[in-house]
Amino acid sequence: MLATIHASTKAVVLERDEFTCQMCGHGVGDRDPSDRRRKVRMTVRLITDDEPVPDNLRAICTNCNEGLQKTAPPKPNRMELMRQLRRATIADQRHALEWLGQKFSRRQND
Repeated sequence: MLATIHASTKAVVLERDEFTCQMCGHGVGDRDPSDRRRKVRMTVRLITDDEPVPDNLRAICTNCNEGLQKTAPPKPNRMELMRQLRRATIADQRHALEWLGQKFSRRQND
């Protein structure tokens, strides 16, 4: 049986997850990796077969929802991510640091 997720709950989850797919990391407005002519679209799905409450929901792009996530590159592990950040320009490193600071300070205040 499919759970009904109310529009207001979907809005809360999409905003909490910053309109970013929690599987592949693509965001609303990014180019769709399976069709570069389209933009990524988001939906909200249950994490476990339980109640459709925000803590049990996550934002997910339609590609990942349809099982096409194998078309996207795999997430880098921690060391690969650190290597990529070290190779980035100082401006990009600062931007990443600011983004992380905003992302995690907002979650602590929630």
